[in-house]
Amino acid sequence: MAITLGTFTKQNDGSFTGLLKTLNINTNLVIVPTEKIAENAPDYRVYAGNGNRYEVGAGWSQIAKTSGETYINLKIAAPEFGPNWVRARLVKLETPTEDGISHLALWEPRER
Repeated sequence: MAITLGTFTKQNDGSFTGLLKTLNINTNLVIVPTEKIAENAPDYRVYAGNGNRYEVGAGWSQIAKTSGETYINLKIAAPEFGPNWVRARLVKLETPTEDGISHLALWEPRER
């Protein structure tokens, strides 16, 4: 079962702006495309904050095996998460919502 952690809108410059929400966190994020400097380097950088940007993670473009759809595999860190990264998938909605939301950040808890 996937849990929605955030809602995002794709901008004309290829970036995504939105809100990440958990029980303890409610923050604006910007996901910005970046030039790859190496094969394994991220395709996106994730920033938090309004005005001042603080890097909190990265994202890699992926293609879903079953559907062939492209999504962004996000890796986000914050002191509130402790030593663990939060991993989520930024997936495109079939139809944007009335308020312009075009993508969701989905998290699937994993058993340890």
